[in-house]
Amino acid sequence: MNSILILLLLAQPQKETNPLKIVFNSSITLYQKIISPSQGDVCNFSPSCSHFGKQAIEKHGPLWGSLMAADRFMRCNPWAYQHFDTYYSGIKNQKICDPVQNNFIFGKIRKKEITNGSNDTK
Repeated sequence: MNSILILLLLAQPQKETNPLKIVFNSSITLYQKIISPSQGDVCNFSPSCSHFGKQAIEKHGPLWGSLMAADRFMRCNPWAYQHFDTYYSGIKNQKICDPVQNNFIFGKIRKKEITNGSNDTK
């Protein structure tokens, strides 16, 4: 297991120098390559929680990005669909559309209607 993590750390692009970003992104990549394929497509959200985590860490840094990812993981449950029209941006490909740009902890929530491919702002 340690050798896989070391290989993933070494396989990261050299442009990234923040050690926390490298560790978090490597952990998510490890999950995506090893664990996720055995579970199938079970995430309620689009983008999936692991892709959301990577995007949040890339956009907001390792501290806020990992907090945003943890918040998303806690919201990914069978009851999430009850709130799709209140808190989320609609449905896209039978998944609740919840992009990173709508979730910054200190930002204003921007709700967009993305149902059946339309991008009309509410």
